Amino acid sequence: MLVLSKICPVKCWNFANRRCFPVRSPRFTVIVPDFQRNSPQGGDYHQLNMSKKEDQAGAAVVTVGDELVLGERGNENAQWLANWLHDQGHPANVALSLPDDIAVIAHWLQQLKGSSHFPICVSGGIGGTHDDCTREGIAAALGVQVVTHPDCWALLAERYGGEFNESRQNMTMLPEGCELLKNPHGAPGFHHSGIFAFPGFPMMLKAMVPQILPLFGRVQAAIPTKRAEVRLEAREGDLAGAVRQFDENYPQARLGIYAHSGTHWGQVSLRLRYPESDSEILGAFQELVQELGKPVLTAEGVSVD
Repeated sequence: MLVLSKICPVKCWNFANRRCFPVRSPRFTVIVPDFQRNSPQGGDYHQLNMSKKEDQAGAAVVTVGDELVLGERGNENAQWLANWLHDQGHPANVALSLPDDIAVIAHWLQQLKGSSHFPICVSGGIGGTHDDCTREGIAAALGVQVVTHPDCWALLAERYGGEFNESRQNMTMLPEGCELLKNPHGAPGFHHSGIFAFPGFPMMLKAMVPQILPLFGRVQAAIPTKRAEVRLEAREGDLAGAVRQFDENYPQARLGIYAHSGTHWGQVSLRLRYPESDSEILGAFQELVQELGKPVLTAEGVSVD
């Protein structure tokens, strides 16, 4: 996993390669799961989209808003989008939070397009206020103009009637050549060249996103996966070496280690994600838990004596 902060230049730690390197970029926050180079399945959840082209780098989740980058608000949309994409067999390999800044949005969307990420799902910044600039950022990334979309104008003019003011008219200014995405609760979203733009309101996002699935093309069934988890009375550092060795021995699975805090300080959860057909991995996980010799507080999806 590659974690970059919004203060640049910075030194970033690549957890997969265990090395630091400098990064220079506009202000942003990005989390990039870097599991592809370690795993033949190419993703944290081992879900394969067999229909996508080999040169496609997987889905990307982009959420826009100064309040997200500054940490003033939680990012429910990013979590929901990532879960939804995973469930549809299009797991995201990149998740970014970007500020309300046209140049920054354009820069990172160009990076994602240049790396062949598809689909690129963008949430937030397509309203009619002065700081809603995702439309312009997407247009700049694609090298097109922002123009009045006649269908969007007609739709909103009918919806708002005499209240169709300048702010609401701004929502009809979209990247030239885009197509609309229906919004049952307000102004439409749009898509263009593999970039799908949605409002930042969670209610609208969740109602709109399912309609884009047919645009991804044929999706074959993902590899069925299962999950097993135990909570131990232990500290993260006591288990890290054994967990790392297990992860290296079974690259077709992912074993995460998650330390708890607050009233649960001194407790650690081990979460195993593995192919449903590979029972050997689950048995090896059971043996690992027993060999660790730590008190088991809870267990799910695995039998631990």
